[in-house]
Formats: sequence, structure tokens, C-alpha cells
Amino acid sequence: MELIGSILKETTRISYVRQRKKAKRDEIQQRTLFKLIKKAKNTAFGAAHGFKEMHKNAALISEFKSSVPITNYEDFHTNWLHLAIQGKKDIIWPGRINYFALSSGTSAGTSKKIPVSDKMLRKFHKTTIQQVSGLTELQLPPSFYESNALIVGGSTHLKKVNKSYHGDLSGILAKNKSFVLTPFTKPTARIAKMTDWNKKVEAIIEQAPNWDIGVIAGVPSWVSQLLERIIERYQLANIHEIWPNLRVYSHGGIFLKPYKQKLDQLFGRPMVYQNTYLASEGYFAYQRDFLKGGMQLMLSNGVFYEFVEEKYFDLLSSNQMDQVQTLAIDQVQERTPYALIISTCSGLWRYSLGDTIEFTDIASRTIKITGRISFHLSDHGEHLSDSNLIHAIELLSKEENASIEEFTVYSNKQEQRQYWYIGANKLISTANAAHTIDESLKQLNDDYETVRKHILKSPKVRVLPTRVFYEFMEKCGRMGGQNKFPHVLTKEQNQLWLNHLGKDD
Repeated sequence: MELIGSILKETTRISYVRQRKKAKRDEIQQRTLFKLIKKAKNTAFGAAHGFKEMHKNAALISEFKSSVPITNYEDFHTNWLHLAIQGKKDIIWPGRINYFALSSGTSAGTSKKIPVSDKMLRKFHKTTIQQVSGLTELQLPPSFYESNALIVGGSTHLKKVNKSYHGDLSGILAKNKSFVLTPFTKPTARIAKMTDWNKKVEAIIEQAPNWDIGVIAGVPSWVSQLLERIIERYQLANIHEIWPNLRVYSHGGIFLKPYKQKLDQLFGRPMVYQNTYLASEGYFAYQRDFLKGGMQLMLSNGVFYEFVEEKYFDLLSSNQMDQVQTLAIDQVQERTPYALIISTCSGLWRYSLGDTIEFTDIASRTIKITGRISFHLSDHGEHLSDSNLIHAIELLSKEENASIEEFTVYSNKQEQRQYWYIGANKLISTANAAHTIDESLKQLNDDYETVRKHILKSPKVRVLPTRVFYEFMEKCGRMGGQNKFPHVLTKEQNQLWLNHLGKDD
């Protein structure tokens, strides 16, 4: 078995070297866009937007931007996507879209049907192989390469609708899994197909002693819960007592920091934390430098990126897309928040992804995710970003020496007040919490400080056990996988939340 591990390690090393050499010859974004346009020129979308008249020249990007409007999911679905979902060919991408990923969304939200073309599937697999091959930098022992990867994802069960399959992205990827990776992944197909999250967790716990896990991949909130239950069931000091080859945790979907302290306690030795930016719409980035934070944006992966400055975020949120201006990748600056607009080889065109990012190093195209546009609070002109909210919670957590894994905010326009709900592992004074949040936001954001003086009342805080948040998600059928609790509640979500808490309007 040691020989097999050595062979796999060397194969991974060679793949990584080849990848690094190829990375020096990455296609620029203009070439990526030209390929997308050329491929889709005979589709209904391409014909309607003059793709045949667009040529590979210096004016390509500006021609594309002037011909194709920025869109959100609802408008794109109404105008184009619904035809592809019905099984019609050559609508947004050549041929028929065979798979649609049901986006996890946030609790109490409606799932979107995101197209996943055969071309995009190949891009997913290519990037996954690159990500795995990059582990050669860690100088891991051969025994690691004999171990398995535990994928803590959603159900792999797919439902056939018309002539396509609908389901969680993990199910789509599992159905089309590369034969290279198949023998090395857990759980088994039977367990992975389970739709009941609690039953799936129980099945994984039962099999845990029989597996040799070297990598865990999944959202931090669900991974930490799973590890806790395994440790409790088998009365372990830490998870390494049962999985000694465990070396790497590949995470994404939500911010790691609120869960990092707990995860460190669950692991028995220092772990490599690898950040990834994998969504139903594409595999956009992953962490290649294990000594530094941030993820490298994939520039030749079937995605053309545009970047929206923060001054346009409110317009994006209110669907006033025609007034939004975008920047190309060569126009961005470091430490500046941008919203992502993408065009992909699955037939999404100038699609507002909803995520916000910052470039931490432009030369290497290294980014970090900073939040969601939908978690942008500005009912009274306060212009609070998701990163502002998260930063305030991080300060509170540090000040109170408390683990705060979940939180959410509802902005009540009528009362001119924000209501904060915080999931903590200990009792926290609500008055102290409100003061800390309020003062930290004033320091972070000048607009917030101004509206607090003249319009906005002081925030109200309610501290809850973290389990209350997960119980709400279970009630909404949003347990496990890529599901996460929204940092900002809509009016409809707030009503459901209040009902869950047993409060009146």
C-alpha cells in the first residue's frame, strides 16, 4: 500500500508541475469572452444580441457590453432560461442543457435553477484535478494519498424533469464524476443520495470507523456539527483519533472565521485549511498558496468576469441594471469591494452573481469573498455591506470571548431600527452587544454614523443559542449541503423567523 501511495503522490506532483507551466500561458479574459461568443453565436440568445457581428479585436468587450444588458436571475429566467429548462435546444448555449443545479439559496428562499452545461462540467473536473494536484506543495506522506476525501454535501439524488436532471450541484458532479476521483471519495453512493440530512449524518457516523479520511470538503457549519457528533459517539478526544491521515480541510460557502476556533479543537493536530470558491454557476477560484490567504481567480475556466464598484451596489439590489457600469479585470484595484458579473460556458450572460469580492493581490489575481449584495443594508442610507456586519460580529465575539457562529439582521423601515439576532455559545448582555455593534459600525462606516445621528435608532439585540438558527433551517428544509443562514432578512423571512421564535408581529 505504501508503494501505491508513492505512485499516486508522484502522479499528483507531475500534474501540478504541468499545471504550473500551463498557468504561465493562461488565456486572457478577452480571449475567454471571444470563445464564449463564438461558441454561442448560433443560439437564440446569440442571434438576438448580434454575436455573429462581434469579432476578436480591441473593441470586443465594449461591443459585448453595449449589446448585452446586465441581468439578474429573475429577468434572465423570464426572458431566456425558462425555455432551456423546458428542454429546448440552442437557447442560451449550443445544444440542450442536460443539468440544472438547484441553488441552495438562503433559508426560506426559493431555489434557483442554474444551468450546468457539459462544457462547464469539464471545467469543474479540470479545476478539481488542479486543486488536488496543488497539494504536492505540502510534502504530505504517501499514506495521505491512499486515504479518501469525505464530501459533506447535499443529496446526490437527481430528479428528471422533461429531458434534463435537476438537483444539488454535488449530485450533478457525482453523476459525472471523473473515474480518477471515484475510488477516493466518501460517503458511498447510497449515503450520498439521502435527502434527509439527519439520516445522512447518522449513516456517516456509523461508517466513520471504517473509513480512512485524508481530506474533508464542505461548509464549515455542517462539517463542525458532523465532527462533533462523531467525536461524541465514539468518545474521542478529537477526530484524528479515528482518522490519523486527515490533513486537509477544503471549505467554502460561508466565512470560516466564526467556526475556526471550534474546528481547531475538533482536530487533533494542525490542519491545512484550503479556501475554495465553488458555486453552481462555476468554479471561480481556490487557494493555491497555503502560506497566504486568498484564492486565485481562474481566468481561463469558461467564465468572463466583470466587476461592479460599490457605488452601484444599491442599483444592482434594486434591479436598475441599465445604470450600472462595469470594469474589466485590468481596471480593478486592490482592497476595493466589487460585485461580480459573469458570462459562462453554461449560457449565463452578464449575470449578476450576487457575491462581492476584493482583490488582495492584483498581480496574482488573488481574491477574497467579502459578502453578498443581498446582505447590503441601506434602508436609511447607511450603506452597510455584508463585510461591515461580519466585522461588527467579529469584534463582539472577541470582546465577549464568545463563539458566535450565526447571526442575522432585520431592518425595520417603519420603526427606523435594526434588529440583530445572534447565535452564541454563552450568555451575552444584550445591552453590551448592542453598544459594541453600534459603536463598531460607526467607526467602520461614516454613512452609518451620520444616519444614526439623525434617523436610525440604536440597534436592538437578541442573543439565542446557536441551535435555534439550525432548527429554523431544518423547519425550512434547508439543512446541510451548501445551505446557509442569511445575514440580512427580507420582510417575508423575518415573519417566518419571528413565528419560529414564538413572537407576534
